[in-house]
Amino acid sequence: MNKLKAHFAKEKQKLDRIPTFRAKAEYIWQYYYLWIIGIVATVSVLGFVIYRYNTALKENWFFITFTNTYAEVGNGSELWDGYVDYTGFDTTVKNVEFNNLSYFDCATDNASGNEYYEVFVAHVEAGTLDAVTMEEESLVALGASGRLIDLNDERCASIMEKYGDRLIYCEPYDEEYSDGLVPVGIDISDSILMTKYHIYPDSCALGIGAYAQHLDAVEEFLDYIFEEAE
Repeated sequence: MNKLKAHFAKEKQKLDRIPTFRAKAEYIWQYYYLWIIGIVATVSVLGFVIYRYNTALKENWFFITFTNTYAEVGNGSELWDGYVDYTGFDTTVKNVEFNNLSYFDCATDNASGNEYYEVFVAHVEAGTLDAVTMEEESLVALGASGRLIDLNDERCASIMEKYGDRLIYCEPYDEEYSDGLVPVGIDISDSILMTKYHIYPDSCALGIGAYAQHLDAVEEFLDYIFEEAE
Protein backbone atom coordinates (compact mmCIF):
# COMPACT_ATOMS: atom_id res chain seq x y z
CA MET A 1 0.00 0.00 0.00
CA ASN A 2 2.87 2.40 0.87
CA LYS A 3 4.55 1.63 -2.47
CA LEU A 4 1.31 2.40 -4.28
CA LYS A 5 0.93 5.71 -2.44
CA ALA A 6 4.52 6.62 -3.27
CA HIS A 7 3.95 5.76 -6.93
CA PHE A 8 0.89 7.98 -7.21
CA ALA A 9 2.65 10.80 -5.34
CA LYS A 10 5.47 10.62 -7.86
CA GLU A 11 3.04 10.61 -10.77
CA LYS A 12 1.25 13.62 -9.31
CA GLN A 13 4.53 15.51 -9.22
CA LYS A 14 5.13 14.68 -12.89
CA LEU A 15 1.64 15.87 -13.83
CA ASP A 16 2.13 19.11 -11.90
CA ARG A 17 5.17 19.88 -14.08
CA ILE A 18 3.22 19.36 -17.33
CA PRO A 19 1.96 22.82 -18.39
CA THR A 20 -1.33 22.16 -20.26
CA PHE A 21 -4.41 20.03 -19.63
CA ARG A 22 -4.12 18.45 -23.07
CA ALA A 23 -0.52 17.45 -22.43
CA LYS A 24 -1.52 15.97 -19.07
CA ALA A 25 -4.28 13.95 -20.76
CA GLU A 26 -1.88 12.69 -23.44
CA TYR A 27 0.62 11.62 -20.77
CA ILE A 28 -2.04 9.76 -18.78
CA TRP A 29 -3.37 8.00 -21.88
CA GLN A 30 0.11 7.06 -23.11
CA TYR A 31 1.16 5.38 -19.87
CA TYR A 32 -2.16 4.19 -18.44
CA TYR A 33 -4.41 3.45 -21.43
CA LEU A 34 -4.58 -0.28 -20.62
CA TRP A 35 -5.66 0.52 -17.07
CA ILE A 36 -8.23 3.01 -18.35
CA ILE A 37 -9.67 0.56 -20.85
CA GLY A 38 -9.83 -2.16 -18.19
CA ILE A 39 -11.57 0.10 -15.68
CA VAL A 40 -14.10 1.36 -18.25
CA ALA A 41 -14.83 -2.20 -19.39
CA THR A 42 -15.25 -3.41 -15.81
CA VAL A 43 -17.57 -0.54 -14.91
CA SER A 44 -19.60 -1.12 -18.09
CA VAL A 45 -19.99 -4.84 -17.40
CA LEU A 46 -20.92 -4.26 -13.77
CA GLY A 47 -23.39 -1.58 -14.79
CA PHE A 48 -25.00 -3.90 -17.33
CA VAL A 49 -25.20 -6.76 -14.81
CA ILE A 50 -26.78 -4.49 -12.20
CA TYR A 51 -29.22 -3.09 -14.77
CA ARG A 52 -30.24 -6.57 -15.94
CA TYR A 53 -30.63 -7.77 -12.37
CA ASN A 54 -32.89 -4.86 -11.51
CA THR A 55 -34.93 -4.90 -14.73
CA ALA A 56 -35.05 -8.57 -15.68
CA LEU A 57 -38.62 -9.82 -15.73
CA LYS A 58 -38.77 -13.20 -14.05
CA GLU A 59 -42.37 -14.17 -14.90
CA ASN A 60 -44.82 -13.96 -17.79
CA TRP A 61 -48.34 -12.72 -18.10
CA PHE A 62 -48.56 -14.78 -21.28
CA PHE A 63 -46.21 -16.76 -23.53
CA ILE A 64 -47.22 -17.80 -27.05
CA THR A 65 -45.14 -19.28 -29.86
CA PHE A 66 -46.10 -18.64 -33.49
CA THR A 67 -44.32 -21.45 -35.34
CA ASN A 68 -43.25 -21.53 -38.98
CA THR A 69 -44.07 -17.96 -39.87
CA TYR A 70 -42.13 -14.96 -41.09
CA ALA A 71 -44.97 -12.57 -40.30
CA GLU A 72 -44.21 -9.58 -38.07
CA VAL A 73 -46.06 -10.83 -35.00
CA GLY A 74 -43.28 -10.93 -32.40
CA ASN A 75 -42.62 -8.76 -29.37
CA GLY A 76 -43.24 -5.08 -30.06
CA SER A 77 -45.28 -5.81 -33.18
CA GLU A 78 -48.68 -4.30 -33.93
CA LEU A 79 -50.30 -7.56 -32.81
CA TRP A 80 -48.33 -7.53 -29.55
CA ASP A 81 -49.20 -3.89 -28.87
CA GLY A 82 -52.87 -4.54 -29.52
CA TYR A 83 -53.01 -7.51 -27.17
CA VAL A 84 -51.18 -5.68 -24.39
CA ASP A 85 -53.56 -2.73 -24.73
CA TYR A 86 -56.54 -5.08 -24.81
CA THR A 87 -55.55 -6.93 -21.64
CA GLY A 88 -54.02 -4.02 -19.77
CA PHE A 89 -51.03 -6.15 -18.79
CA ASP A 90 -48.21 -4.11 -17.23
CA THR A 91 -45.11 -5.32 -19.07
CA THR A 92 -42.82 -3.60 -16.56
CA VAL A 93 -44.00 -6.15 -14.01
CA LYS A 94 -44.16 -9.33 -16.11
CA ASN A 95 -43.46 -10.30 -19.71
CA VAL A 96 -45.85 -10.73 -22.58
CA GLU A 97 -43.82 -12.97 -24.85
CA PHE A 98 -44.73 -13.37 -28.53
CA ASN A 99 -42.12 -15.77 -29.95
CA ASN A 100 -42.20 -15.87 -33.74
CA LEU A 101 -38.77 -17.44 -34.17
CA SER A 102 -39.57 -21.15 -34.03
CA TYR A 103 -39.52 -23.49 -37.02
CA PHE A 104 -40.56 -27.12 -36.88
CA ASP A 105 -43.36 -29.19 -38.38
CA CYS A 106 -44.43 -32.39 -36.66
CA ALA A 107 -46.68 -33.29 -39.61
CA THR A 108 -43.95 -33.54 -42.24
CA ASP A 109 -40.68 -33.92 -40.30
CA ASN A 110 -39.22 -35.94 -37.50
CA ALA A 111 -38.93 -32.98 -35.16
CA SER A 112 -36.60 -34.78 -32.75
CA GLY A 113 -33.19 -33.19 -33.03
CA ASN A 114 -34.61 -29.93 -34.35
CA GLU A 115 -33.25 -27.28 -31.98
CA TYR A 116 -36.41 -25.19 -32.23
CA TYR A 117 -38.52 -28.20 -31.29
CA GLU A 118 -36.24 -29.03 -28.35
CA VAL A 119 -36.60 -25.46 -27.05
CA PHE A 120 -40.37 -25.69 -27.57
CA VAL A 121 -40.53 -28.95 -25.57
CA ALA A 122 -38.45 -27.38 -22.79
CA HIS A 123 -40.92 -24.48 -22.58
CA VAL A 124 -43.84 -26.91 -22.48
CA GLU A 125 -42.30 -29.11 -19.79
CA ALA A 126 -41.38 -26.11 -17.66
CA GLY A 127 -44.93 -24.75 -17.88
CA THR A 128 -43.60 -21.58 -19.55
CA LEU A 129 -45.49 -22.01 -22.81
CA ASP A 130 -49.15 -21.07 -22.67
CA ALA A 131 -50.15 -21.37 -26.33
CA VAL A 132 -48.85 -22.21 -29.77
CA THR A 133 -50.16 -21.55 -33.27
CA MET A 134 -49.56 -23.75 -36.33
CA GLU A 135 -51.28 -24.83 -39.47
CA GLU A 136 -53.97 -27.35 -38.58
CA GLU A 137 -52.23 -30.49 -39.88
CA SER A 138 -49.09 -29.71 -37.93
CA LEU A 139 -51.03 -28.96 -34.73
CA VAL A 140 -52.84 -32.30 -34.97
CA ALA A 141 -49.47 -34.08 -35.24
CA LEU A 142 -48.10 -32.08 -32.31
CA GLY A 143 -51.17 -32.86 -30.22
CA ALA A 144 -50.67 -36.58 -30.82
CA SER A 145 -47.33 -36.30 -29.01
CA GLY A 146 -49.07 -35.23 -25.79
CA ARG A 147 -47.51 -31.76 -25.74
CA LEU A 148 -50.89 -30.02 -25.77
CA ILE A 149 -53.59 -29.93 -23.14
CA ASP A 150 -56.79 -31.96 -23.59
CA LEU A 151 -59.35 -29.17 -23.91
CA ASN A 152 -61.81 -31.32 -21.99
CA ASP A 153 -59.72 -30.47 -18.92
CA GLU A 154 -61.91 -28.60 -16.44
CA ARG A 155 -59.42 -25.70 -16.47
CA CYS A 156 -60.46 -25.06 -20.08
CA ALA A 157 -64.20 -24.91 -19.31
CA SER A 158 -64.56 -21.20 -20.08
CA ILE A 159 -62.60 -21.52 -23.33
CA MET A 160 -64.70 -24.54 -24.35
CA GLU A 161 -67.91 -22.63 -23.62
CA LYS A 162 -66.89 -19.88 -26.04
CA TYR A 163 -64.97 -21.82 -28.68
CA GLY A 164 -66.24 -25.39 -28.41
CA ASP A 165 -67.60 -25.24 -31.96
CA ARG A 166 -64.07 -24.75 -33.33
CA LEU A 167 -62.35 -27.83 -31.93
CA ILE A 168 -59.58 -29.72 -33.68
CA TYR A 169 -58.99 -33.33 -32.64
CA CYS A 170 -56.12 -35.77 -32.66
CA GLU A 171 -55.55 -39.35 -31.57
CA PRO A 172 -52.57 -39.47 -29.16
CA TYR A 173 -49.73 -41.94 -29.68
CA ASP A 174 -49.78 -42.81 -25.97
CA GLU A 175 -52.97 -44.70 -25.11
CA GLU A 176 -52.47 -43.83 -21.43
CA TYR A 177 -53.10 -40.23 -22.41
CA SER A 178 -56.25 -41.26 -24.29
CA ASP A 179 -57.48 -44.18 -26.35
CA GLY A 180 -59.69 -42.04 -28.56
CA LEU A 181 -59.95 -38.64 -30.21
CA VAL A 182 -58.97 -35.71 -28.01
CA PRO A 183 -59.67 -32.00 -28.64
CA VAL A 184 -56.25 -30.33 -28.67
CA GLY A 185 -56.76 -27.25 -30.81
CA ILE A 186 -59.03 -24.40 -31.82
CA ASP A 187 -59.51 -23.35 -35.42
CA ILE A 188 -58.61 -19.66 -35.66
CA SER A 189 -58.36 -19.44 -39.45
CA ASP A 190 -60.84 -16.56 -39.57
CA SER A 191 -59.09 -14.52 -36.88
CA ILE A 192 -56.86 -11.52 -37.52
CA LEU A 193 -53.85 -13.84 -37.52
CA MET A 194 -54.97 -14.88 -40.99
CA THR A 195 -57.20 -12.09 -42.27
CA LYS A 196 -54.82 -9.28 -41.31
CA TYR A 197 -51.40 -10.77 -40.65
CA HIS A 198 -51.54 -13.79 -42.98
CA ILE A 199 -49.19 -15.82 -40.82
CA TYR A 200 -49.91 -19.09 -42.67
CA PRO A 201 -51.00 -19.78 -46.26
CA ASP A 202 -53.91 -22.16 -45.62
CA SER A 203 -55.10 -22.63 -42.05
CA CYS A 204 -54.36 -21.54 -38.51
CA ALA A 205 -54.95 -23.40 -35.27
CA LEU A 206 -54.14 -22.69 -31.65
CA GLY A 207 -53.17 -25.25 -29.02
CA ILE A 208 -52.53 -24.80 -25.31
CA GLY A 209 -49.37 -26.12 -23.67
CA ALA A 210 -49.83 -29.29 -21.63
CA TYR A 211 -48.69 -27.50 -18.47
CA ALA A 212 -49.79 -23.96 -19.30
CA GLN A 213 -50.06 -21.62 -16.32
CA HIS A 214 -52.09 -18.74 -17.77
CA LEU A 215 -55.28 -20.09 -19.29
CA ASP A 216 -57.11 -16.83 -18.60
CA ALA A 217 -54.55 -15.03 -20.77
CA VAL A 218 -55.03 -17.64 -23.51
CA GLU A 219 -58.76 -16.96 -23.44
CA GLU A 220 -58.13 -13.21 -23.62
CA PHE A 221 -55.86 -13.76 -26.61
CA LEU A 222 -58.62 -15.70 -28.39
CA ASP A 223 -61.15 -13.01 -27.52
CA TYR A 224 -58.80 -10.33 -28.84
CA ILE A 225 -57.99 -11.92 -32.20
CA PHE A 226 -61.65 -12.63 -32.91
CA GLU A 227 -63.08 -9.33 -31.67
CA GLU A 228 -60.57 -7.46 -33.82
CA ALA A 229 -61.68 -9.52 -36.83
CA GLU A 230 -65.29 -8.31 -36.54
